[in-house]
Amino acid sequence: MFAVSRLIAAAVDASGPAVVQGALVREARRLFGVEAAVLLSVEPHEQLARVVAHDADHPPPTAAIEMADLPTLGDLRRTHAELPVGECERLGRALGLPHPPAFAFSVPMRTRDTTDHVLVLLDTDPARAIGGEQVELAVAFTASAAGGLAQLRLVEEQTVRTAQQSALARAAKTLNESLELAAVLDAICCEAQTILDGYCAAAYIGERGNVLVIEAAVGLADRDIGLRMAPGEGLSGRVAEADRAMLTNDYQRIARPAADSPFAVITSCLAVPMHWNGGLRGVLSVGFTGTRLVGAGDLALLETFAEIAAAACRNASAAAGLELAARTDGLTGCLNHAALQEALTRELQRSQRTEQPLSVVLLDLDDFKQVNEREGHLVGDEVLRRVGQALRVATRPYDIVARYGGDEFAIIAIEADEDTAHEIASRSIERVQEAMVELGRPGGTVATAGVAQRAEDFDGAMLLEEADRALLYGKQIGGRGQAIRGSAIPDEYRARTAGLAPNHPGRMVDLTPPPSSRRPATASVQVDDPGQRDKRTRQLKLTSALGARLAAMTDPEEIVDAVVDELHREFGYDLCAVVRIREDDRVVAEATRGAPFQRLGAQHWSQPRDVGIIGRALNDRQVVVCNDLAADPHARFTAETADSRSEIVAPVWVGDRLWGALNIEETWPDAFDDDDAGLLQTVADQVGSALRSAELYAELERAYVGTAEALAAALEANGSSARHATSLVPWAEAVGRRLGMGAAALRSLRFGAILHDVGKSAVPESILNKPGPLTVQERELVRRHALVGEQILAPVEFLTEVLPIVRHEHENWDGSGYPDGLRGMAIPLGARIVLVCDAYQAMTSDRPYRPARSPEEAVAELLTHAGTQFDPLVVDALLAVLEADEDAAALTG
Repeated sequence: MFAVSRLIAAAVDASGPAVVQGALVREARRLFGVEAAVLLSVEPHEQLARVVAHDADHPPPTAAIEMADLPTLGDLRRTHAELPVGECERLGRALGLPHPPAFAFSVPMRTRDTTDHVLVLLDTDPARAIGGEQVELAVAFTASAAGGLAQLRLVEEQTVRTAQQSALARAAKTLNESLELAAVLDAICCEAQTILDGYCAAAYIGERGNVLVIEAAVGLADRDIGLRMAPGEGLSGRVAEADRAMLTNDYQRIARPAADSPFAVITSCLAVPMHWNGGLRGVLSVGFTGTRLVGAGDLALLETFAEIAAAACRNASAAAGLELAARTDGLTGCLNHAALQEALTRELQRSQRTEQPLSVVLLDLDDFKQVNEREGHLVGDEVLRRVGQALRVATRPYDIVARYGGDEFAIIAIEADEDTAHEIASRSIERVQEAMVELGRPGGTVATAGVAQRAEDFDGAMLLEEADRALLYGKQIGGRGQAIRGSAIPDEYRARTAGLAPNHPGRMVDLTPPPSSRRPATASVQVDDPGQRDKRTRQLKLTSALGARLAAMTDPEEIVDAVVDELHREFGYDLCAVVRIREDDRVVAEATRGAPFQRLGAQHWSQPRDVGIIGRALNDRQVVVCNDLAADPHARFTAETADSRSEIVAPVWVGDRLWGALNIEETWPDAFDDDDAGLLQTVADQVGSALRSAELYAELERAYVGTAEALAAALEANGSSARHATSLVPWAEAVGRRLGMGAAALRSLRFGAILHDVGKSAVPESILNKPGPLTVQERELVRRHALVGEQILAPVEFLTEVLPIVRHEHENWDGSGYPDGLRGMAIPLGARIVLVCDAYQAMTSDRPYRPARSPEEAVAELLTHAGTQFDPLVVDALLAVLEADEDAAALTG
């Protein structure tokens, strides 16, 4: 009784379970007079146990115990059991005791329907025994301890839950402070480790071949960044392979890391997949050491956090897409020269930090200039495109391929010495040759490569120079079609060519302008013609102004309309159109100027994509000028365009996708020259770039919405509340449009509708779901959620315009609302709209304290309080929206 009394006192006074656990083993050893008492924390599903408290002369280590080897101990259905001699010996070895116990007695500790601890009494005296009243005492003693631990655990869980909710809110803000993926991944790891109190956290990103790469980590060394994990390797590899969250409390057995692995000390681990942009993109894992056993609750928390993290990654990826568009060579799909230099600098720094080798391959196409001269640039472009594709296939998933210039390509071989890089270069040459055969050019264009490995004192320029020297040596000394090692260059050749690379005049670099700057030779223009100079100057100014105008636009319809307007009004062309390739392989007019073209657009004109001058330009993928339509067999006329005599068409590329074309026509022959062709190609490039930016902006906007929805889902009191927030969006947007809100205001309204109750994360769920009336203190706590929501969202830059909606959504039209008692038009319009939509949605939904009302009852309530609680104009607008929804439903029904 005294032992139980002291144990209960410890439970009452304790600041945490560890104090009660320590008191439990001390009192147990003293009460039963045994040599040692050990408390094990068990994980029944994995048949695993760890020492969490002990009272013994020789403290046992905290290694995991395989309960499968101890069936008596592992049978948690019993109230108590004495272990057989063989199991006593195995238990002693598992605990690392210097002398194996001759006696062991186990008592599982149950809390409700679960058993998560086992008290084990040990002694080296084989005559030791526990029976009769002592057994009953042991069961009662552990039951008292289990009750005390359960109470403490409930308190601790509530404390942890509150802390985790706050941590999730803080994490959501932190993750959205940057649109740089590397910074976002670093923040994800820091927040995941903090939220789960882990030893380490790592963010893996998938590469080709399902290889996972650690892109960010906390709790690991810098040299571990970049570590690669094969499919199925470790817990993270298994998660990526199965695309589902997993946990283990026996990480060493599951992963079997090497002794020098950064994960050699991990005992438990959680890992969850991260999805964005429609697919599995990576894995987030948190590792633990010591006695910590992870469970389903921990995994669910990490999954919730991963949703927020994935939304932040989606934002960063969309922003990175804008940057990638500027870093990618449009013809070959490889990185461009500027991006190569940036990547090389980054990889050199990583190589120096990790002391891993790094090599560069420069690959040049032999006699490529003759291809352009004999067969034309169209064939040359296709050769370069096939070479870029071949190199991306030939290299490893994590190598970097770039177009160095003209017909020359560079490969940054990551963690590759000269031998490995030589293999990559040789394989690349073979794959280029195969690509040429597939193109119908057997024995045609081949390539030569130079290979160089980073030396201790090399910077990026010196590494490229060494690879260039090896390439030049191969071309001049008879090594064409081979990969030449930098180490194989003779000293005399190195001395003779020092300083010549990479700008040696004999390098035969193709200086053909990229496709976007080439113009078809349709007319000969005298350079010294003043009229032509004035025309070119004016066109240059106009295209510059048009480019600036398009760069500020994010709506595709506005972009194409602005283009035809400028071409018609400022450039003076009579008939102008932007045509788009439709999904059914027909072209349609997206925007037109000039009466004949506008009549065609109004008639929803379309034609097959390969018909007419438009079809020729799309098939040839270059500007086509026809100054005598009557004599051109490709020309096609409609009743509206029968008077046209000249036509010029320029294809429009959006990224690597042929999107459509610009089309200009005039009613007299010989209307266009080289300058017009150059102008239209420049404008087509501007249109393609603007449309691509608009696509990426739309993706980024969707990512922002996804972030807001994930944040709301993670922080709302329960799943239904999260769905409630999302369901307000269509109503709120429809009301906003009826009240004349512009695009920017509607965007803020959309986010405000999603996040208006995000501050309720600080309100206990017991209050939010209380079936009866709230006390004064509880009501005040609920009211604070508007201010808390504003504080949560304040650091998120893209939500700045949303803050007034979140803060003032509970302000009433007559000034009786909170938190500031605003009245009438002083309340932001977005807040007034969300309040009315929120009230209608709440009244027509079940609540813990009342059932849902009918739509008719809810409408009557809105009308009753219009002019007091609600803005009358907003109420009228919502009723009109609901009526329109009913009419639409009746029509579809």
